[in-house]
This record gives sequence, structure tokens and C-alpha cells, in this order.
Amino acid sequence: MFNDIIEQLNRYINDGETVALAQVVWRQAPTSGKPGDKAIVRKDGTLIGWVGGGCIRGIVVKECQNAIEEQECRLVKIAPDYSENTDPDSSVKTYKMTCHGGGSMEIFIEPVMPAPHIIVLGKSNIARALVRISRAANYKVSVIGNDADKEVFPDANELIPKLDFGSVKINPNTFIIVCTQGDNDEEAVKEALLSRSHYVGFVASKKKSNHMKRYLESSGMDSSEFEKLKSPAGIDINAKLPEEVAISILADIINDFRNRDVLQFTRATHGDKATLVTSLSDEYYLNPVCNLPISKAEAKHIVDYKGHKVYFCCDGCKVSFDKTPEHYIEIIENPAKNQG
Repeated sequence: MFNDIIEQLNRYINDGETVALAQVVWRQAPTSGKPGDKAIVRKDGTLIGWVGGGCIRGIVVKECQNAIEEQECRLVKIAPDYSENTDPDSSVKTYKMTCHGGGSMEIFIEPVMPAPHIIVLGKSNIARALVRISRAANYKVSVIGNDADKEVFPDANELIPKLDFGSVKINPNTFIIVCTQGDNDEEAVKEALLSRSHYVGFVASKKKSNHMKRYLESSGMDSSEFEKLKSPAGIDINAKLPEEVAISILADIINDFRNRDVLQFTRATHGDKATLVTSLSDEYYLNPVCNLPISKAEAKHIVDYKGHKVYFCCDGCKVSFDKTPEHYIEIIENPAKNQG
């Protein structure tokens, strides 16, 4: 199981996908999850591995999704005498064990983010310096453009000797820098923007940057596309040498990578607290009682009530639903009214 998890984790990293790794670090019987059990959770709630069933699974999916969104680790403690932690800034999250079987667990959750993939266009001195410095930072680097070869870019992970993004996978951690500096700039910038990467930088003066935007507008490109062009590229550190310019560009990439929300999410209000809510795959259902995602295939109880199929992770949730079903049906139909 351990090797399978590691191999799957490496596949997600290579594909540029941010996931979360959950591992049981302590438990007090009876619980089905044991210390060392681990699982990967994707942004849509898909869980690979095992850390426990019932309400445990739902809590782990929810906190893993939040860890991905916030890009922060957390320790999750679950016990019969705990209440849900309402402090959004705490790195320790507590939940009440609602399963009638009881038991207590502690699970450590860590988001696993692929390093930036930097795509460099051009063979200028700045392009060469950026490749060297990016590789020194242990980032993946691809070079795209005519005459891109190993002698010019010995440190690059990948060389594509033509202006073609078809063989490159663009993901949220992809950063494109156009360093053509007069060598077919217009086509390079346009193709980079059409790649749909969220970050495209163009090494140029302010005057040339303005000329480029006028060209893109005249070529028929929508303003929402070319307005996201970062040019002049990099942060202003009064750089002069190619290596200094490369450092300013890499600094801006790092700042973007570390400070942005990689994934889109919404906030749903629960009384006086806010909880992150992310999209779930069709395999999951948001339990209206505990507000936790549960696997439909592993639901302990399924109830048909007034046209709604309601899934429950444990006996406790079903008992609560049976007492006031109309209250929970209203939550299903109007999620904003859910007060936790």
C-alpha cells in the first residue's frame, strides 16, 4: 500500500496537480484507521488509500480540500468529547466523533504542491541565465523556440526546437517567460498567451510592452487575454546584468506561486464562522447534518425523503435527520441557511 500511494503521489506531481496527503498518527480503539494508514485526496474529494470510514472519511476529505486551498498543513483531532474547532487560523482542527462505535484519532494532513514549471521562449542571454537560475532552484524548465539546443541550454529539462505548445502540459503551476528580445517577439507572445497559462511574462522595455499590447489588440485578441501579460517581466530591483534580470523574474514567479490561491474556491457562511467549500466529484455527497462530504458508495444509510436521496456516514447523522427531517431538507434546498 505504501509504495502504491507514493507512486500515485508522484504521478500527480508529474502531472502538475496539487493534492493532499493524510496520515493517521495516533488512534484510540475502536477505529478502523490505524497509525501509518495514509491516503491521497484530490481537489474534487477523490480519496485514494485508507485512513478510516464513516465520519472519519468525510472529515479527512473536507480538511484535505481546505489544506489544498489554503496551502497549509494541519493536525486533525477527532474524539467523542470534542467539538468542531471554529478558529479558521488554527493549525489544529478538532471534530466530534459522531460514529456510534466511538474511538479517537489524530491525522496529519499536508498539501503536496508540484514545483513551478518554467517555460522559456528565446535564446537571449537573459533566457540562458533564467534557465540556469531556475534549475538551481530545482524547478522544471522547458525551452521552446527555433534553434533551442543542448549546447545553448545544457541545464534545461526539455528542449522543443519550434514554437509549439502542443507537446507541453499547461497547469496552474506553469509559468511562461518570453525572452526573445527582438527575435519574432509578436508571434512568441501571442502563442504564449494562447496557451492559456495563467502567467505569461515578456522581457521588454515599457515602450516595447505598450507596442506589443497595441499589436495584440490590432490582431484581434480579446483585451482580457493580452491585459494579463506581465511586461516588463520581473520585479523592479534596478537589474542591469542578464543574471540580475533573471533573478527579478524568478522572484516574481516565486511570489506568485507562494501567495496565490492555486485553485478556485468559494466561502459559505456557517453562523459566525466561514468554512471553505470546494467542488466534489459525483462520487461524493455533502451530508446536511454534519456538513461533511461522504462517499455515496460507502454510505451507511440512504433515505428517500420528499424527492431527495439523502446519504449518511453514520447512525448518529441519520438519527438527527429523523428527528427534524424538514430542517435538513431546507438545508439541502437552501445551503446558505446551513448553520452547522
